[in-house]
Amino acid sequence: MTDTVCGRVFHVQRTLASMDGPSHGPRAIAREAGLNKSTVHRILNSGLAYEVFVRDGAGKYRLGSGAASLGVRATTYRFAEDRQRQVLYRLLGEAGGLLCAIESTAGLTTARRRTEQLVTRDTALAEAGVTRAEYLTSDCSLRAGAAGRAILSGLPTSDQRIVAAEDPPLSTVGPGYIQDPGEFLRATTDVTSRGVAVSREEVRAGWFAVAAPVGRGAVTGAVVLAKLCADTSPDATEEIAYTREAAARINRLLAEPFAA
Repeated sequence: MTDTVCGRVFHVQRTLASMDGPSHGPRAIAREAGLNKSTVHRILNSGLAYEVFVRDGAGKYRLGSGAASLGVRATTYRFAEDRQRQVLYRLLGEAGGLLCAIESTAGLTTARRRTEQLVTRDTALAEAGVTRAEYLTSDCSLRAGAAGRAILSGLPTSDQRIVAAEDPPLSTVGPGYIQDPGEFLRATTDVTSRGVAVSREEVRAGWFAVAAPVGRGAVTGAVVLAKLCADTSPDATEEIAYTREAAARINRLLAEPFAA
């Protein structure tokens, strides 16, 4: 759409990419795009600072390295996401889970988590009373759940104490929620030695979860497996082993140069 400022910006970028030759003047680009020359000129000049466009000595414009790097990163992320999703599907099948996800840190002023990847059994979210869109778009506190502690284990102690002092509404947590801040901090510290965080009914009644930290050089997220408490193996031995293996696979993917 070219009836908005953003639409015109992207339209000019796509138009320039489709034109023959390495560079073109504003008039030629405007004619090809069907836009006013002054509008195109402003867009081109604004893009110089972001290296989306480059102006040569003759005053003509071409796509810059900024546009190229965005394309490469988009392709890279899609490649990495597909392979990560395969790891989650494998974990879901091996562990007989209801839900598997990759969670990551979110927020600048408060430590929170968001869902990056999600695979589920057909009815898992419906039975939990949440839609897929709600699950993927909501930011959650690190204060409740195995994934929260797995992520928090890689953050500074000062951040851990801030999160421990949080008091989420009881309506948003399950009967197994760790209310005591000291106990919560000890459980977070245990993640470093155990390699996983385990929770029972912390977020939802009847649900068990195990999560393992992941990241490239530092903990920036977690792989989490959720299933019914009644279906969990004794001491969650199997679920822990499968989740650790999945986290190791994700970390290997993150370590590959193409996943940068």
